[in-house]
Amino acid sequence: MGQRIQVEWQESADELKELYRQERHPQRRTRLQALWHLRQGDRIEEVVEKVGVAYRSVQNWLKWYRQGGVREVCRRVTGYQSMGVPAYLNGLQQHALAAKVELGEFRTVWDAVQWVADRWQVRYTYDGMYALLKRHDLGVKVPRPRSAKADLLQQEAWKKGG
Repeated sequence: MGQRIQVEWQESADELKELYRQERHPQRRTRLQALWHLRQGDRIEEVVEKVGVAYRSVQNWLKWYRQGGVREVCRRVTGYQSMGVPAYLNGLQQHALAAKVELGEFRTVWDAVQWVADRWQVRYTYDGMYALLKRHDLGVKVPRPRSAKADLLQQEAWKKGG
């Protein structure tokens, strides 16, 4: 067995237990549980078995705890919003783009990428624009190609059952 860890704890075991019990975010909750067990004197190997995470994860959490305490450990979770990247387009620009898409102005995602670049000098990748349109529940619709020889009146009559 390895040696016990050396950490300058800022919280007592009871405080960590209470933080763990009150936390609702699953990732933060797991981390607080691991810190609580470590604070009680358990070895990393024991905490890994109790909590069900990788050894290296617990080591990372300890490193972050040493850097900034519980706040730093809880801050480093997937999808933490205060560290997010701001949107390329502001709300008004996104509404204008959505209106253009709903009007059927774009046949492809590349058309939308080009329009945004021409209009606001904002560069989007294909995947970035596709994700933006999906977030707004929008999709470009390309009509099926029609033959030059198609008789539209005959097609309409067939649709009506004539």
